Order: sequence, then structure tokens, then C-alpha cells
Amino acid sequence: MKILVAVDGSDYSTNAVEFIAGRPWGEDDQFLFLSVAEPIPQEYGIGYMPTPTNAMEQRMYDDCAKNCGTAAAKIQEILKTQRVEVKVVLGFAAKTICEYAESWSADLIVLGSHGRKGIAHFLIGSVAEEVLKNAPCSVEIVKFKKKSPTEAVAIGKNKSNPLN
Repeated sequence: MKILVAVDGSDYSTNAVEFIAGRPWGEDDQFLFLSVAEPIPQEYGIGYMPTPTNAMEQRMYDDCAKNCGTAAAKIQEILKTQRVEVKVVLGFAAKTICEYAESWSADLIVLGSHGRKGIAHFLIGSVAEEVLKNAPCSVEIVKFKKKSPTEAVAIGKNKSNPLN
């Protein structure tokens, strides 16, 4: 099976990577970790730009590469026999994810969801929703699971927690 994992460095994306890490996979399964750096739309008159746009886009690209590489390394460490690739591209997230899924012949797309509702969903939209509507294959949307207050307290008291 060919699994495309869309990552963006958010907690929601990390949740999707943890979902992948905790699930059994076959030895022949292949993973493509894809991160999309979205271009800054200059045609909308976004106002004063203190840094040249191409420098900002380069920083976004570099951040995407770092996040994508970290996620892929985590999976490669756990799933030692599976092939893991990393790809970072400039484009519009939902469209690019679907295009790469088609060109790579993915069997499954896995991505996290921010779970936006109401006006935030209306204004910002949902990459997960667009991918679900337009994907050439099955899509697994991993919802963010908030920890209960009991779990949060237990984690805080864990001696192996490096944050203690």
C-alpha cells in the first residue's frame, strides 16, 4: 500500500503522524511525507512587506522541510523495513496533496484536521475537507484528540516526561 502523509508542523499534523506510528503496517507499505508551502498571494494587496516575499517563502519552505523530515524520521525509526520518502513543494495545500496522491498512485492519504467550525471554517476553509472531496484515493482524517484533565495530570506526574 502507498500512503501519502500530509504534514504541516501543527499539533494536528503531529497527531496524524502518531496515528501512523501506532498502527500496524505491512512490510511492503510505502510512505510519502508531503509538506506544502503555500505561496504568498501578492495580487490581493497584502500591504507593506518588510521582508521580500521570496525570502519569506523560502523560510516557509525551510520550515516545511524541517517539519516533514522530522515526521518522516519518526516513522522510519519505528517502521524500519518500510520505504519512507519526503517531498516538500510550493503550491496550494489541498490541490497539491491531491495531485501528488494521483501522480504517486497513492492508495491512502492521511492528514490531521484542525477541526475549525463556524466563521473560522468559513474564512479559512478546510484543507482536510477539500482533500476529502477531491482525492483520487481513500482519505483518513485524524481528528485531534484532546487529553482529559485526568490524562494531563498523569502526564505531568510522569517521571519520564522531559518537561518535568
